[in-house]
Amino acid sequence: MASTLDKLQQVLEDDYYKLFSLLLTDRGTEFEKYQLFEVNTETGEIRTNIFYCDPQTPSQKPHVENNHNYVRDILPNGKSLKKLTQQDLDFMFSHINSAPRKFLNEKTPYEAFKFLYGNEILKKLNIQKIEKDMVMLQPYLLNIK
Repeated sequence: MASTLDKLQQVLEDDYYKLFSLLLTDRGTEFEKYQLFEVNTETGEIRTNIFYCDPQTPSQKPHVENNHNYVRDILPNGKSLKKLTQQDLDFMFSHINSAPRKFLNEKTPYEAFKFLYGNEILKKLNIQKIEKDMVMLQPYLLNIK
């Protein structure tokens, strides 16, 4: 998990701090070593602050839980993820973030993000807009077997 933040910090450069000044997460074992997330191991700089939700309280981060459901629609439990590439993940999240959400008044997360942060960060993250009638949230999107 921490290595993913390292990669994101490299890709996003100064934009990293706009998006990841804090992390709200559960108390999973992957987040026990908070220093790996909060401190850039190469520079020693504080790069983010990590906060933990109360145990058994998914309501403290409901949109994360909802996004997890979208991921599981495309990548069902029990399917091997070993062959997935970063391009596959970018493609999948382009579809997920192009699906309209009720809580955004039927706008998409892509549209909300673009409004708040602009198009350049989306380009750095390789997230593209998928037309609403082309969005697929099924395992066949990535040909998972």
